[in-house]
Amino acid sequence: MLAAVVLLIASVTAAACGAGTSPTASGGPTSSPASSLGPWQGTLTADPLPAPVQSLRAVACPVARRCWAVGSTTATARSSAGPALVASADGGATWTPEAVPTAVGYLSAIACASVRACTAVGQVGLSGVGPGAVVTTTDGGATWALQTVPAGTSDVTAVACRPGGRCTALGVVAGRVTTLVPSSAGPWLPTGPLPPAVSVATSLACTDGDHCWATATQAVDVGHVIGVVAVTSDGGTTWALQQVPVGTGALQGIDCTRGTSADGHATGSGASCTAVGTTATVLAGTRTGQAVVLTSADGGRSWTSDPVTATAADLLAVSCAAGPCAAVGTAVASAPKAGLVVLAASGGGPAAVWRSATVAPVALPLTGVDCVSLSACVVVGESVSARLSSG
Repeated sequence: MLAAVVLLIASVTAAACGAGTSPTASGGPTSSPASSLGPWQGTLTADPLPAPVQSLRAVACPVARRCWAVGSTTATARSSAGPALVASADGGATWTPEAVPTAVGYLSAIACASVRACTAVGQVGLSGVGPGAVVTTTDGGATWALQTVPAGTSDVTAVACRPGGRCTALGVVAGRVTTLVPSSAGPWLPTGPLPPAVSVATSLACTDGDHCWATATQAVDVGHVIGVVAVTSDGGTTWALQQVPVGTGALQGIDCTRGTSADGHATGSGASCTAVGTTATVLAGTRTGQAVVLTSADGGRSWTSDPVTATAADLLAVSCAAGPCAAVGTAVASAPKAGLVVLAASGGGPAAVWRSATVAPVALPLTGVDCVSLSACVVVGESVSARLSSG
């Protein structure tokens, strides 16, 4: 039985952003009280998706109307399971499949530098042992090309693209998580490994050509991991681990926005960052932890754990481009796992409290989110397709 994909689009009115505003929500069988929605308001409506898409892992929207999402398809009588890459030209109301190079087995992350240039990453083949895959488009998704990656690359798991600039990816090369960047000649080249303790990179955020942050896992034993945050200030040539609060389990997502120096110039070292995950350390199986939100206002030199009032076992992705951050994940610790959207308190900062906003009527987690502005926020996952709008 096919499982459709969750798509949520959050739309608001300008008044929702004003001081003292208390937005209201309506519609949607599981809409939360209006007071918990922060700057967002809207209703939950269903959107169709093309078969045989089974699940989506990540979404990227360079502008409000143009979005791409990646994941996997289910096997049919005519074809085996494989990668899914779908695009929307109307803000998520409708989605169409785009052709992926036939060698690609699955895609797990995507980022866009513009409406014409996007990069998706994953793995070639379905065996799970690689090699890693990087596919790119420079014509708005009309064609996607498989790029050459370094020999020994077994998987590519995270990617970030600066608006109008270069993309950076993280992959496993010869057993080490390594920075990958495109060369002028075409092939993607390694520039530097992350610390040896890092086993898998789960997400990547870059504020400029030099400053990037990655969430990753560090193996504790054969069945357990802890979450770590790594930072680079030289474009990925060297990386260092940052100190995160004790009790942090697996970290799954991160987003950073550039800070401002005393003279008013943008600075990467003073970036504001938010990382999300869980207290659970179990490598596989049912999540039994609680959601974790870590924030930093100084580029990760210090991280604090924000309180989460929502009933959330795991947060899998976060987007902060709109100002207030939106995070998505799993509402409960045991199956079925209800999809969850959690929004930070408006304004963020050390006093931010993360509250439950809209719990999607789905049985599986929500896994990706991209908020371009307070009027355009897209979420992907599994089980059903839906759209949250104020229209």
